[in-house]
Amino acid sequence: MRRNDMGLFDKVLKDVTKGLQDVADKAGEELKSQAEKAASDAAEQTAAAEAANKAVNEASDAMSDASDGLKSELDKLKDAVDEMNVAVKEADEAMSKVSDEDWTRAESTLERMAMDSMKDMRVCLNCDNPVKGDVKFCPKCGEKLPEKTVLELAMCPKCGKQNAPGADFCTECGTKLPYKELVEEREREKDQAVLRKWSEELPWFPVWNCGGTDYDLDHPEDNIYCFSVYFQDDERGGEAAINQYVQILKDNGFRQAGKYPSDDHLYKMVDGVCYHATTEHSFEGGKDSPNVYFILNDEPQGGFDYVKPEPKKKSGSPFGSLFK
Repeated sequence: MRRNDMGLFDKVLKDVTKGLQDVADKAGEELKSQAEKAASDAAEQTAAAEAANKAVNEASDAMSDASDGLKSELDKLKDAVDEMNVAVKEADEAMSKVSDEDWTRAESTLERMAMDSMKDMRVCLNCDNPVKGDVKFCPKCGEKLPEKTVLELAMCPKCGKQNAPGADFCTECGTKLPYKELVEEREREKDQAVLRKWSEELPWFPVWNCGGTDYDLDHPEDNIYCFSVYFQDDERGGEAAINQYVQILKDNGFRQAGKYPSDDHLYKMVDGVCYHATTEHSFEGGKDSPNVYFILNDEPQGGFDYVKPEPKKKSGSPFGSLFK
């Protein structure tokens, strides 16, 4: 019995020993793993510290280099400024030695050279592009070029003075120069083209004859047109022109209509179609740049023939309404 018990004790002891050994081995592995991790973390921290220290050293070196470079550039800039000041001083000294007669001769020479270069030059009145040579149309925009050169357009027809190209009036006698005449003629032709378009596309409305320049007839929507005109720096002229055109509309059969009659909105019925001219927004672009809107087939609120109803008559007896 005892021999069997001892065998059992040995077995139990062996199992207990093995269990303790397993626990010890596991604990050892955990301790080893923790130690390895701690060592790895320490190595990483050391590497990070070394990298940070290296970056600091590199930044310090870069700042030192940048400082040296900046100082070098500032020195170069200072040298350049000093050289420029010397050059300016020398130029001033040289100019002080030039007599008025020398300046006059130099200016005359330059003027002659400029005039010689412009002898066969013409300028496009559409895009202001200068063109030299025997060319009939502008190579930039295709507009027909003036027959006269820029010098011929600046020659006074009255006193014969050669004015600067682009001048409007002679500086000697005040006569309007050919250039100005040509520009005004071109503007009139453009304005007449706009009025011809008006007659073709808006025959129901009287054509504008109230002055101004730079006419334009825009067509923003299918049934809406907008006419604009320019009165240069003349706001009163713009206001007077609109008032004049409103009267012309009335003289041509346009009238107030609808629930809210106003001279800002005038209407005319032609063959069952209502035509509407409005000046309500004429001065939104400025009083010197008025416009008029024309709207086709557009009746006022309430209709063209709207008649305001008569007010209801009150009963003659103060008690009439009580005994109905």
